[in-house]
Amino acid sequence: MKKKTIILYLILYIILITSCKSINTQTNTIIEDLIDINQDHKSYIQNKESTKLLIPKTYQSIQNKKFIQNFLSPWNLTQPQTTKIELIKGFKTLENDNLFAENKQQISKKWVEKIKKNANLTTFPNYKKKAITISNTNLRLIPTLKPAFSKFSDNSNGFPFDNLQNSELPANTPIFITHITKDNAWVYVNSSFASGWVPIRDIAYTGPKFIKEFKKYQHYVAPVIDDVSIKTINGTYLYQGFIGMSFPLYKNQKYHYIIITARANQSRYAYIAKSKLTKKHAKQKPIPLSSKNVAQLCNNLIDQPYGWGGLFNNRDCSAMIRDLFSPFSLWLPRNSKAQAKNGGTYIDVSFMSQEDKEKFIIDNAIPYATLLWFPGHIMLYIGQQNNKSLIFHNIWGLRTNDKLKRKIIGKAVITTLKPGEELNNVDKSYNFLNRIEGMTLLTHRY
Repeated sequence: MKKKTIILYLILYIILITSCKSINTQTNTIIEDLIDINQDHKSYIQNKESTKLLIPKTYQSIQNKKFIQNFLSPWNLTQPQTTKIELIKGFKTLENDNLFAENKQQISKKWVEKIKKNANLTTFPNYKKKAITISNTNLRLIPTLKPAFSKFSDNSNGFPFDNLQNSELPANTPIFITHITKDNAWVYVNSSFASGWVPIRDIAYTGPKFIKEFKKYQHYVAPVIDDVSIKTINGTYLYQGFIGMSFPLYKNQKYHYIIITARANQSRYAYIAKSKLTKKHAKQKPIPLSSKNVAQLCNNLIDQPYGWGGLFNNRDCSAMIRDLFSPFSLWLPRNSKAQAKNGGTYIDVSFMSQEDKEKFIIDNAIPYATLLWFPGHIMLYIGQQNNKSLIFHNIWGLRTNDKLKRKIIGKAVITTLKPGEELNNVDKSYNFLNRIEGMTLLTHRY
């Protein structure tokens, strides 16, 4: 009996120890940065320096003119900015046998050939017209809204990583059409920041008279919160407005801005309509560039869901950075590498040790006006806490060594440069500080 009792106790002890170990492993899945670091940007701008202008008004005025020129630039085009080879690349994406549709079934080659035939690329460019978007839409790599996912095996693939998504394209954006499908349902367009296929229902052709009228407005208005309903003066709903959009200003009223919005007639030609934006939801561009003003806008983006390529009106890392600085009339490219290399003064820090890199960033970066970049990801430096850099970024997740391969964050957050370092299963690549290659000052110190 004693032996049986001892054995029973041993079994219970093993179960208890195993259970405790399991509990400890499971509970160690919280990313401490998201708990320990204040996610309210207001807490980082309490000093007097936060209201100081980061660039002189005269220089920002010049930047504003350049922003408008870039915004309107597709209407200056007469030839495609994209080659036929680049269009074909979109279809080559579908030559991968490991691509799956939304039903998790392998994509049919017949379906691909049907879309390719409809694209009629042998005639490219077959349809050159100036136009404008009349609703929020997407730039697609091939003319279809159907997605193409790489497997569905873990958190690093499948939804939301649609291989056919290039970028979101906001309403009221000038574009240049270069090609049209056989069924006239899709057009290939060049915008000022990216190119792709757009459903023809989302655009309107712009004639010389419309372009002249649209261009005469020298002042613009920007939404400062997301999901603002854009309606005509008569109350007709057009689409949702969000941070990153720009509208020509027609009239400045006491409580509202009257803005210019494009609509389409029955022949799909654009005409000028006037819409209303409350001053609670928008500001005239450019908003003065100070760390306080940038931080306030960041607070309107915090916790926003991650969106691959702008799917579902959500943002990935570079889309958030681009949209964030649009109300300040700082023009940034669409992808993270181009933002880092061409968004301001780029400083190579790849050769530095982690310790030297951290110190260099804290000593030289301008809070709320400095980008930190490593291949595939871009972040905004907002300051330091306990001699650790703090960054604001929209991130899908951290790489892990388990079957899921990612610890999902899936939103815009404030973290250090070593988020998740306390996790048992985190991959070495969690260490952003080690991976950072460049620091970009969006403005000089004045």
